[in-house]
Amino acid sequence: MKHHRAPCLRIAWGLIILLVSGIVFLQSLPEKAQEGDSADPAGLVLAKLQAEYLLGFASLFDETQAIASEARMLDVGTVAQRQRYMAFMIALDDPEAAKKSALKMRADLQQVEGQLTEQQALTQKTLDQRMDGNVRSNENQSLTASLGWFGTLVEANSKKRMQMESIAKTKVLVVTSVFFFLCFLAAVGFVGGIIFFVFSLRGSVQTRMGIPEPRHGIYAEVFVLWFILLVGLLTGAGILGRSIGEGSTQLSMLFSIVAFFVSLAALIWARVRGLSWVQIRSDIGWTTGTGVIKEFGWGLAGYVMMLPILGVGILLAILLSVLQIYLSGGAESNPFGVTGGGAHPIVVEIANGQWQLRALLLVFAVVAAPIVEETAFRGVLYRHLRSSTSFLGMALSIIGSVLLVSFIFAAIHPQGWVAIPALMSIAVGMNLMRELRGSLISSMVVHGMSNGIVFTLLLIFLS
Repeated sequence: MKHHRAPCLRIAWGLIILLVSGIVFLQSLPEKAQEGDSADPAGLVLAKLQAEYLLGFASLFDETQAIASEARMLDVGTVAQRQRYMAFMIALDDPEAAKKSALKMRADLQQVEGQLTEQQALTQKTLDQRMDGNVRSNENQSLTASLGWFGTLVEANSKKRMQMESIAKTKVLVVTSVFFFLCFLAAVGFVGGIIFFVFSLRGSVQTRMGIPEPRHGIYAEVFVLWFILLVGLLTGAGILGRSIGEGSTQLSMLFSIVAFFVSLAALIWARVRGLSWVQIRSDIGWTTGTGVIKEFGWGLAGYVMMLPILGVGILLAILLSVLQIYLSGGAESNPFGVTGGGAHPIVVEIANGQWQLRALLLVFAVVAAPIVEETAFRGVLYRHLRSSTSFLGMALSIIGSVLLVSFIFAAIHPQGWVAIPALMSIAVGMNLMRELRGSLISSMVVHGMSNGIVFTLLLIFLS
């Protein structure tokens, strides 16, 4: 049987290491924005998200002055973001903070020998007039046109201001409620995780991964082929979508969803190498396990038990973010550096896209990504690693395979290396569900719920 004799493991893993290392290296490069531009769309979106949360909090608890102080964290990044901070301070009746920001921005521009664009200069003139109490509209350009939500907040009359504050309060209440509910679930998951660990030590929990087979080496080849095929198809989908012109963003996303599913054609390689479709489906977890409904329930339980692990991952991501700022020299070394580098590009599309694009993004995040990525990482790659490391003993094989697959999964995502601990923590939960259940249904449920909840929260705040 030819597929048992010579899996090209060294070549496959060499390519995997090369591709993942290249992606991690590219993502570790500091993003730069020119002094006078606004080329940090993710940073602007996150600034609006944070500012609206602060506005809602201030409206709920009547803590405008305290919130104005907290908002100083927004006084960073590109000129566009700094001008939004100035507008926010004016709206919070703290023109002195806005003036200090304007003086600092001008000093930083001199430091880097930069200058404002014509549009930014007009916006700054209007902001300066607002800082001095001059609000006569016939002398000012529209700040809404140049600063979006921030400009609308500054120019709002009392009725419009109350409406914006009411919307912000509602968003804060909804998101805060979801946060505390997730904290409750995390506590339940922590207790459940301890019980599960105790039962594991007593031998009451059995793996459903099946017996390691020599043929599982083929899946290293399948994974690297999937990786290359996915990158190529997504690149082609983007180019095709943009070449069409009008509505290109929606078409690019539609093509990307199709490309995601088409990338699973890499599984044909296992068939070419001699495996039957029955073997492939069994090996990669394309089975119903103990029943679709029961596996779905296990997925819900797995998501709950994953939450405390995610909490640890988020804390580590925050520490890495602080370390990144320290190593880069902070704002002093790059005063107009971008601030949205750790955000997924999807946040910009959610914030600025029409409902058609948002619907496609939801399908991508909740359907396409869980099915395709779980098949590739938990189905194909994890199956290969568990078999190839079986000589280490079950405990070491599981730990090593879980961590390596989780790292590769996190490293290739576009949030950058700072987000790797948080993404790894989610992946650890999904890998453990694959180990426990064998079928991919439960890990797909964990993946879909994680993406769906994050997407919903972003949609609430960014729409």
